[in-house]
Amino acid sequence: MSSTLVPALDAGFRLDIEIVTRAVLHRVFWRGQDPLRPSVAGSNRYDCPGASAKVDEAFGVLYLGFDLDTCWMETVVRANVVRPAGTDIAIPMAKMADRWACEVTASEPLVLARFADTALVHLGECASNIMADSYLRTQAWARLLHAHALPQVDGLLYRSRFMSDRFCIALFDRAIGARGLRVHHLRSLHPATSAEAQAVLRRYNVVPT
Repeated sequence: MSSTLVPALDAGFRLDIEIVTRAVLHRVFWRGQDPLRPSVAGSNRYDCPGASAKVDEAFGVLYLGFDLDTCWMETVVRANVVRPAGTDIAIPMAKMADRWACEVTASEPLVLARFADTALVHLGECASNIMADSYLRTQAWARLLHAHALPQVDGLLYRSRFMSDRFCIALFDRAIGARGLRVHHLRSLHPATSAEAQAVLRRYNVVPT
């Protein structure tokens, strides 16, 4: 199912809100990258749609997970998870060797628009639309939720596409400083040296190629 209707959000609509307090969040990123640098390229699912955004409406998005496994599946494995049942997931070493991880905390609660489950029904949306391969619809929703005022939110809480029993956060860049985000426990996830990475590979039958 895929809707061709353009997402809309009435100014008086009150969002379903999730408050995240004292959580230790996780992020997987490329070596040398600032782990708190938001995505501004428009190439990720909830990025600001660059082609349509005015300069004063543009925003960046920082993607976070509640556990390392979910971050790994969302950033490294992704569509490779789809394969014959019982077979290994083959991932090129080049996609894993330069990955790093960190933990992220916030000194203030994060106010998030819930963008999953019953909240989607309230928005007139469905999971098959927002899990689709195209990012046009989800980026349109990110723009609407970023601009909305009832209440103004720090980002979105959404289900992982590749670990669908777990949640991720798309955090708007305005929250990074305002909510006091801090980075902890920076480390390499090279499969040859990281016991943590090796454990993740074993859990999901990932084999470097």
